[in-house]
Amino acid sequence: MHPLEKKTLKIFEQEQLLQAGEKVVIGVSGGPDSMALLHVLSRLAPVIDIKLAAVYVNHGLRPGEAEKEKSLAASEANRLGIDFFSGAVDVKGLAARQKFSIEHAARLLRYDFLEKTAQAYGAQKIALAHSADDQAEEILLRLVRGTARKGLSGMKTLRAGRYIRPFLRFPKSHLLDYLDKHSIPFALDSSNMQNLFLRNRIRNDLLPYLAEQYNPNIRQTLTRTATILQDEEELLETLTEAAFSETVSVIQETLAQVQEDTTRCPEPCPQALQLHLDFFALQPHAIQRRLLEKCCWLMACEPRSRQIEHLLQLARPGSSAGCLHLSDGLRVTKSKEHFNFAYPHGRGPFRGNLPSKTALEIRETRIAVPGSYEFPALNKRLVVEDIEGFIPVSADIFPTGEYLDSALFSFPLTLRRPVPGDRFHPLGAPGSKKVFDFLRDQKIDRHERDLVPVLCIDDSILALPGLRIDHRFRVTERTSHAIRVRWQEITEEKKS
Repeated sequence: MHPLEKKTLKIFEQEQLLQAGEKVVIGVSGGPDSMALLHVLSRLAPVIDIKLAAVYVNHGLRPGEAEKEKSLAASEANRLGIDFFSGAVDVKGLAARQKFSIEHAARLLRYDFLEKTAQAYGAQKIALAHSADDQAEEILLRLVRGTARKGLSGMKTLRAGRYIRPFLRFPKSHLLDYLDKHSIPFALDSSNMQNLFLRNRIRNDLLPYLAEQYNPNIRQTLTRTATILQDEEELLETLTEAAFSETVSVIQETLAQVQEDTTRCPEPCPQALQLHLDFFALQPHAIQRRLLEKCCWLMACEPRSRQIEHLLQLARPGSSAGCLHLSDGLRVTKSKEHFNFAYPHGRGPFRGNLPSKTALEIRETRIAVPGSYEFPALNKRLVVEDIEGFIPVSADIFPTGEYLDSALFSFPLTLRRPVPGDRFHPLGAPGSKKVFDFLRDQKIDRHERDLVPVLCIDDSILALPGLRIDHRFRVTERTSHAIRVRWQEITEEKKS
């Protein structure tokens, strides 16, 4: 038995990832990691007494390569006597409809197809080929984007009692050695070498730089750190669950109308959650944060760290009643004794009639890629253009500023309304300033300031579209690629 097979068998035994008699669906892309997993599980299947099926998902993004990958995966599965299933998903369609990034849409549809295939096949487990290298990339990705302690614990070898990652502690080099030893063919995804996505830039640029300049064993260090944090997460999760049962009431009726698209909300959402503020105030700050995150997740909302901070501020004793609007119509309303999490007007970008101008607001919107994003209730659209072959000169970028140096940030971005505490460095100004102070200086009526758009990435403001960009993201003589950002009336003809 090859050392990789022995180590994988040991992982199965130590962590009880599989039970005798179970059926397992393997996600096989045709790449080196998944081909190694296919062969290792094939050799271990008689030992563990499991039945296997291989599944290939065509994302419709690389038509030429996809057919070759599918053919390779099918032929290897057939040679090993393993059932094979495949299907195609519309990644670009979902990304366009829901304003998701291509990467996020691909992940949602891939998992959805794997889940449906597993259910049809009667499989108890879904095996994924993530390696220790993938774990290191994921931790850095989450750190760069901003995450809490739980995010830094990375991926788990067993998730939701169903998804298993037996290679998660093995470096990719071990998988490549195994493929070479057994002359196993594999395909290479050309898109992995393109630095269009942040994940690819971390894999191709940041990790090699850290290994060369700071720590040759950076990948092992990151994966060890994740393992330690996962162990500590088990304790924190236990404490959170205990606090949740005391602090939160769940209204059990589910909202069938909340989400028809199972790729976004595969499980039914509670009709509402009610968090009791008296009990909440007794919890340590770390548990409070986790309780709010858990409430958002249960309501099918992925909260950002900034939103959790706003909820914590609203929950403080002595703060006045109020309401925060989260993504897709989720509202968190504070009364004297409770936080209420609900979709009062159903799931979606608009929440009933907005009777007056003072009731209007800019809903938080994910800007996944360049394009046009309309806000009909405001008669406004955000136009984000990828400018190729043209670098603006000084006259084009001041005073309002429409152009950003795209090398200084990456998608997805977020468009939202301004909130107290927001600061940015207005283009041409000597230093940073509070956004609301800047709006006052611009003579914008205080009743209209909530209608000013803020374009940001995590907690960094890129621009107030239509007013001023942030000086840090301006176009300079070193700029090689620019993004143009405009805030237009919908009825206004597009300017060339």
